[in-house]
Amino acid sequence: MTICIGVLAADSKAIVCIADRYMAYTTDIAGETDSVKILPVGDNGAHALISGSEDAVGRVLAKLIQHDDLGKNRSNTQKYCEAAYREAEREMLSMRFLGPFLKIEAYEEALLQGQVNAVIKSISDEISQARKDTNQPFFQCGFLLCGFDEHKKPYILNLSAPGGCVDLTLTGFSAMGSGSGYALQNLLGGWERSYPIDRALYEVFDAKSDAELDPNVGWDWDAVVLTADKIISVPEETKTMLDRVLVQQNRSPYTLFDQDKHLPLPPEDWMDKLKEFAKTIIP
Repeated sequence: MTICIGVLAADSKAIVCIADRYMAYTTDIAGETDSVKILPVGDNGAHALISGSEDAVGRVLAKLIQHDDLGKNRSNTQKYCEAAYREAEREMLSMRFLGPFLKIEAYEEALLQGQVNAVIKSISDEISQARKDTNQPFFQCGFLLCGFDEHKKPYILNLSAPGGCVDLTLTGFSAMGSGSGYALQNLLGGWERSYPIDRALYEVFDAKSDAELDPNVGWDWDAVVLTADKIISVPEETKTMLDRVLVQQNRSPYTLFDQDKHLPLPPEDWMDKLKEFAKTIIP
Protein backbone atom coordinates (compact mmCIF):
# COMPACT_ATOMS: atom_id res chain seq x y z
CA MET A 1 0.00 0.00 0.00
CA THR A 2 2.71 2.43 -0.95
CA ILE A 3 5.37 3.49 -3.40
CA CYS A 4 9.10 3.58 -2.69
CA ILE A 5 11.65 4.42 -5.40
CA GLY A 6 15.43 4.60 -5.33
CA VAL A 7 17.62 5.52 -8.31
CA LEU A 8 21.26 6.27 -9.01
CA ALA A 9 22.02 9.79 -10.26
CA ALA A 10 24.89 12.14 -11.08
CA ASP A 11 26.93 9.32 -12.65
CA SER A 12 26.32 7.14 -9.58
CA LYS A 13 27.64 9.80 -7.18
CA ALA A 14 24.17 10.14 -5.62
CA ILE A 15 21.04 8.14 -4.86
CA VAL A 16 17.64 9.82 -5.07
CA CYS A 17 15.02 8.23 -2.81
CA ILE A 18 11.31 9.04 -2.76
CA ALA A 19 8.30 7.58 -0.93
CA ASP A 20 4.67 8.53 -0.34
CA ARG A 21 3.06 8.93 3.09
CA TYR A 22 -0.10 6.92 2.54
CA MET A 23 -0.99 4.42 5.29
CA ALA A 24 -3.50 1.56 4.98
CA TYR A 25 -4.47 -0.65 7.93
CA THR A 26 -7.57 -2.15 6.31
CA THR A 27 -9.60 -1.40 3.21
CA ASP A 28 -11.74 0.89 5.38
CA ILE A 29 -8.96 2.52 7.41
CA ALA A 30 -6.50 4.30 5.13
CA GLY A 31 -5.33 7.77 4.25
CA GLU A 32 -2.61 10.41 4.11
CA THR A 33 -0.48 10.79 7.24
CA ASP A 34 2.65 12.59 8.38
CA SER A 35 4.47 9.27 8.81
CA VAL A 36 7.89 8.87 7.22
CA LYS A 37 8.81 5.86 5.08
CA ILE A 38 12.48 6.75 4.50
CA LEU A 39 14.45 5.86 7.61
CA PRO A 40 18.17 5.88 8.51
CA VAL A 41 19.30 2.39 9.54
CA GLY A 42 22.47 2.02 11.58
CA ASP A 43 25.39 4.43 11.75
CA ASN A 44 26.89 4.07 8.26
CA GLY A 45 24.46 6.14 6.18
CA ALA A 46 22.15 3.32 5.03
CA HIS A 47 18.52 4.35 4.50
CA ALA A 48 15.52 2.04 4.22
CA LEU A 49 12.45 2.87 2.14
CA ILE A 50 9.88 0.73 3.89
CA SER A 51 6.78 -1.11 2.73
CA GLY A 52 4.64 -3.43 4.84
CA SER A 53 3.09 -3.75 8.28
CA GLU A 54 4.57 -1.95 11.27
CA ASP A 55 5.15 -5.10 13.33
CA ALA A 56 6.99 -7.00 10.58
CA VAL A 57 9.07 -4.06 9.34
CA GLY A 58 9.88 -3.00 12.89
CA ARG A 59 11.17 -6.44 13.82
CA VAL A 60 13.38 -6.71 10.75
CA LEU A 61 14.88 -3.24 11.19
CA ALA A 62 15.48 -3.85 14.90
CA LYS A 63 17.59 -6.88 14.00
CA LEU A 64 19.50 -5.05 11.28
CA ILE A 65 20.69 -2.21 13.52
CA GLN A 66 22.45 -4.76 15.73
CA HIS A 67 25.16 -4.99 13.04
CA ASP A 68 27.70 -2.21 13.48
CA ASP A 69 29.06 -2.76 9.97
CA LEU A 70 25.68 -2.64 8.23
CA GLY A 71 26.10 -0.96 4.85
CA LYS A 72 29.90 -1.12 4.79
CA ASN A 73 30.12 -4.36 2.84
CA ARG A 74 27.38 -5.00 0.28
CA SER A 75 27.53 -8.80 0.38
CA ASN A 76 27.45 -8.94 4.18
CA THR A 77 24.59 -6.45 4.26
CA GLN A 78 22.55 -8.68 1.92
CA LYS A 79 23.13 -11.60 4.28
CA TYR A 80 22.10 -9.50 7.28
CA CYS A 81 18.86 -8.49 5.53
CA GLU A 82 17.93 -12.07 4.63
CA ALA A 83 18.77 -13.38 8.11
CA ALA A 84 16.79 -10.59 9.78
CA TYR A 85 13.77 -11.34 7.58
CA ARG A 86 13.87 -15.07 8.39
CA GLU A 87 14.30 -14.52 12.12
CA ALA A 88 11.49 -11.95 12.31
CA GLU A 89 9.14 -14.15 10.29
CA ARG A 90 9.84 -17.14 12.56
CA GLU A 91 9.04 -15.04 15.62
CA MET A 92 5.70 -13.89 14.23
CA LEU A 93 4.90 -17.37 12.94
CA SER A 94 5.50 -18.76 16.41
CA MET A 95 3.28 -16.15 18.09
CA ARG A 96 0.38 -16.40 15.65
CA PHE A 97 0.20 -20.11 14.86
CA LEU A 98 2.05 -22.05 17.54
CA GLY A 99 1.19 -20.19 20.70
CA PRO A 100 2.67 -20.96 24.11
CA PHE A 101 2.36 -24.76 23.83
CA LEU A 102 4.55 -25.54 20.84
CA LYS A 103 8.00 -24.09 20.24
CA ILE A 104 8.95 -23.38 16.66
CA GLU A 105 12.01 -25.66 16.91
CA ALA A 106 9.76 -28.59 17.85
CA TYR A 107 7.35 -27.71 15.04
CA GLU A 108 10.13 -27.60 12.43
CA GLU A 109 11.56 -30.90 13.67
CA ALA A 110 8.12 -32.53 13.49
CA LEU A 111 7.76 -31.45 9.85
CA LEU A 112 10.92 -33.37 8.98
CA GLN A 113 9.64 -36.68 10.32
CA GLY A 114 8.69 -39.47 7.94
CA GLN A 115 5.08 -39.25 9.07
CA VAL A 116 3.58 -35.94 10.17
CA ASN A 117 0.72 -36.13 12.66
CA ALA A 118 -2.64 -34.50 11.98
CA VAL A 119 -2.14 -31.55 14.34
CA ILE A 120 1.19 -30.54 12.82
CA LYS A 121 -0.25 -31.05 9.34
CA SER A 122 -3.20 -28.76 10.09
CA ILE A 123 -0.86 -26.05 11.43
CA SER A 124 1.34 -26.38 8.36
CA ASP A 125 -1.68 -26.05 6.06
CA GLU A 126 -2.86 -22.95 7.93
CA ILE A 127 0.57 -21.32 7.63
CA SER A 128 0.76 -22.15 3.91
CA GLN A 129 -2.66 -20.61 3.35
CA ALA A 130 -1.70 -17.46 5.28
CA ARG A 131 1.42 -17.05 3.15
CA LYS A 132 -0.67 -17.30 -0.01
CA ASP A 133 -3.18 -14.70 1.17
CA THR A 134 -2.34 -11.70 -0.99
CA ASN A 135 -5.00 -9.52 0.67
CA GLN A 136 -3.71 -9.92 4.22
CA PRO A 137 -0.46 -11.92 4.41
CA PHE A 138 0.61 -12.62 7.97
CA PHE A 139 4.10 -11.19 7.36
CA GLN A 140 4.24 -8.00 5.31
CA CYS A 141 7.73 -6.62 5.01
CA GLY A 142 9.80 -5.21 2.21
CA PHE A 143 12.19 -2.34 1.78
CA LEU A 144 14.84 -0.79 -0.40
CA LEU A 145 18.11 -0.33 1.44
CA CYS A 146 20.18 2.43 -0.14
CA GLY A 147 23.55 3.90 0.73
CA PHE A 148 27.28 3.96 0.06
CA ASP A 149 29.72 1.28 1.22
CA GLU A 150 33.15 1.62 2.80
CA HIS A 151 34.65 2.27 -0.64
CA LYS A 152 32.12 5.05 -1.32
CA LYS A 153 30.36 2.91 -3.91
CA PRO A 154 26.54 3.13 -4.05
CA TYR A 155 24.19 0.21 -3.49
CA ILE A 156 20.45 -0.39 -3.89
CA LEU A 157 19.24 -3.59 -2.21
CA ASN A 158 15.67 -4.87 -2.50
CA LEU A 159 14.40 -7.08 0.34
CA SER A 160 10.99 -8.66 -0.27
CA ALA A 161 8.96 -11.82 0.29
CA PRO A 162 9.83 -14.62 0.74
CA GLY A 163 12.98 -13.10 2.25
CA GLY A 164 15.49 -12.74 -0.58
CA CYS A 165 17.64 -9.63 -0.82
CA VAL A 166 18.45 -8.70 -4.42
CA ASP A 167 21.28 -6.34 -5.36
CA LEU A 168 19.90 -3.95 -8.00
CA THR A 169 22.86 -1.58 -8.08
CA LEU A 170 23.83 -2.61 -11.61
CA THR A 171 20.25 -2.02 -12.77
CA GLY A 172 20.53 1.39 -11.14
CA PHE A 173 16.96 1.76 -9.92
CA SER A 174 14.25 -0.08 -8.06
CA ALA A 175 10.71 0.43 -6.81
CA MET A 176 8.46 -1.45 -4.43
CA GLY A 177 4.95 -1.22 -3.10
CA SER A 178 1.53 -1.51 -4.67
CA GLY A 179 2.26 1.26 -7.19
CA SER A 180 5.67 -0.04 -8.24
CA GLY A 181 4.52 -1.34 -11.62
CA TYR A 182 3.44 2.14 -12.76
CA ALA A 183 6.64 3.71 -11.43
CA LEU A 184 8.93 1.16 -13.07
CA GLN A 185 7.17 1.57 -16.41
CA ASN A 186 7.84 5.30 -16.20
CA LEU A 187 11.50 4.85 -15.22
CA LEU A 188 12.14 2.41 -18.04
CA GLY A 189 11.41 5.19 -20.50
CA GLY A 190 12.63 8.26 -18.63
CA TRP A 191 15.69 7.69 -16.47
CA GLU A 192 19.46 7.53 -16.84
CA ARG A 193 22.03 7.25 -14.06
CA SER A 194 23.98 10.07 -15.72
CA TYR A 195 21.21 12.59 -14.96
CA PRO A 196 22.28 15.38 -12.61
CA ILE A 197 20.45 15.48 -9.29
CA ASP A 198 17.92 18.13 -10.36
CA ARG A 199 16.86 16.15 -13.45
CA ALA A 200 16.86 12.85 -11.55
CA LEU A 201 14.72 14.33 -8.76
CA TYR A 202 12.14 15.52 -11.25
CA GLU A 203 12.07 12.22 -13.15
CA VAL A 204 11.69 10.17 -9.97
CA PHE A 205 8.92 12.49 -8.77
CA ASP A 206 7.20 12.03 -12.13
CA ALA A 207 7.45 8.23 -11.71
CA LYS A 208 5.94 8.55 -8.25
CA SER A 209 3.04 10.55 -9.71
CA ASP A 210 2.38 7.74 -12.19
CA ALA A 211 2.27 5.31 -9.26
CA GLU A 212 -0.71 7.31 -7.93
CA LEU A 213 -2.79 5.46 -10.52
CA ASP A 214 -2.81 2.80 -7.82
CA PRO A 215 -5.54 3.87 -5.33
CA ASN A 216 -3.32 2.93 -2.39
CA VAL A 217 -0.56 5.42 -3.26
CA GLY A 218 -0.86 8.86 -1.73
CA TRP A 219 -0.18 12.36 -3.00
CA ASP A 220 2.02 13.60 -0.15
CA TRP A 221 5.66 12.52 -0.32
CA ASP A 222 9.18 12.69 1.07
CA ALA A 223 12.50 12.60 -0.74
CA VAL A 224 16.10 12.19 0.38
CA VAL A 225 19.29 12.50 -1.66
CA LEU A 226 22.23 10.39 -0.48
CA THR A 227 25.89 10.79 -1.37
CA ALA A 228 28.98 9.20 0.10
CA ASP A 229 29.47 12.28 2.28
CA LYS A 230 26.06 13.72 3.07
CA ILE A 231 22.33 13.07 3.45
CA ILE A 232 19.98 15.82 2.29
CA SER A 233 16.21 15.82 2.79
CA VAL A 234 14.38 17.65 0.00
CA PRO A 235 12.86 20.77 1.64
CA GLU A 236 9.14 21.48 1.66
CA GLU A 237 9.42 24.49 -0.64
CA THR A 238 11.14 22.39 -3.30
CA LYS A 239 8.52 19.65 -3.01
CA THR A 240 5.72 22.23 -3.28
CA MET A 241 7.35 23.71 -6.37
CA LEU A 242 7.54 20.29 -8.05
CA ASP A 243 3.91 19.58 -7.14
CA ARG A 244 2.88 22.76 -8.93
CA VAL A 245 5.08 21.99 -11.95
CA LEU A 246 3.40 18.62 -12.35
CA VAL A 247 -0.09 20.06 -12.00
CA GLN A 248 0.69 22.74 -14.58
CA GLN A 249 2.12 20.27 -17.07
CA ASN A 250 -0.89 17.97 -16.74
CA ARG A 251 -3.50 20.71 -17.10
CA SER A 252 -5.43 20.74 -20.37
CA PRO A 253 -4.10 23.31 -22.86
CA TYR A 254 -7.73 24.43 -23.21
CA THR A 255 -7.90 25.37 -19.53
CA LEU A 256 -6.58 28.82 -18.73
CA PHE A 257 -5.08 29.35 -15.29
CA ASP A 258 -7.54 30.85 -12.84
CA GLN A 259 -6.00 31.83 -9.50
CA ASP A 260 -9.39 31.51 -7.79
CA LYS A 261 -9.83 27.90 -8.96
CA HIS A 262 -6.39 26.40 -9.47
CA LEU A 263 -3.24 25.78 -7.52
CA PRO A 264 -0.67 28.58 -7.87
CA LEU A 265 1.68 28.23 -10.82
CA PRO A 266 5.33 27.31 -10.21
CA PRO A 267 7.88 30.09 -10.60
CA GLU A 268 9.00 30.59 -14.19
CA ASP A 269 12.58 29.83 -13.19
CA TRP A 270 11.71 26.61 -11.35
CA MET A 271 14.34 24.63 -13.26
CA ASP A 272 17.03 27.10 -12.16
CA LYS A 273 15.82 26.87 -8.57
CA LEU A 274 15.92 23.08 -8.71
CA LYS A 275 19.45 23.23 -10.13
CA GLU A 276 20.55 25.58 -7.34
CA PHE A 277 19.24 23.08 -4.78
CA ALA A 278 21.15 20.29 -6.54
CA LYS A 279 24.36 22.34 -6.36
CA THR A 280 24.13 22.35 -2.56
CA ILE A 281 24.54 18.56 -2.74
CA ILE A 282 27.09 18.16 -5.54
CA PRO A 283 28.57 21.51 -6.67
